[in-house]
Amino acid sequence: MWPAIWMLPVDNKYGPWPASGEIDIMESRGNGPQYIKQGSNYVRGSLNWGPTMLLNAVAKTTGWWKLRRGTYDQDFHTYTLEWTEDFVRISVDSRLHHMLDFKIKQPFWKRGDFPGVIRNGTDDIVLSNPWEDGSKAAPFDQRFYLILSFGIGGTNGWFPDDEGKPWLDGSQTAPKDFLQAKDKWYPTWPQNVEDRSFVIDSVKMWQQC
Repeated sequence: MWPAIWMLPVDNKYGPWPASGEIDIMESRGNGPQYIKQGSNYVRGSLNWGPTMLLNAVAKTTGWWKLRRGTYDQDFHTYTLEWTEDFVRISVDSRLHHMLDFKIKQPFWKRGDFPGVIRNGTDDIVLSNPWEDGSKAAPFDQRFYLILSFGIGGTNGWFPDDEGKPWLDGSQTAPKDFLQAKDKWYPTWPQNVEDRSFVIDSVKMWQQC
């Protein structure tokens, strides 16, 4: 299970993903605390950005918070995004529990330290700064909209391939492989429907005047 609270740009001013950015306020995995790749006792926040799909610099702007006792699926929690032209802070329950506390001191193109040319197969691609006409905070200087989603599975590496995973990211039939393994994974899910639901208590937004 893959609950997420995230944002995408309204207009894609700087080009297709991730050039126009993505803001992940909360992402987590439904696996238990024993899961080696961070289970339900971890929540993550991040910014996705880069000049091309082949170069997403999310690793430079990502972080997480661990719940020392219990798991995040056992109670309501408050996930907060504070976003200005000078900083982005993503926290859970308290400003002190920040998954990401990122000060925008230089343009993202400079921060990314991207190469001038990359290779895609046999083709060379010359890179240029997609945020050249934006502010220091570009691509995060545009309007974004909010998404509340609850996914199952995925083939982008969020659930790494290992012996316990009932599908492989590279499989041409990953959804079918997952379904055929139902007898293996379904018994591990909470049998109470509410315990395996993504329950939202409230969504609140403020804008600086």
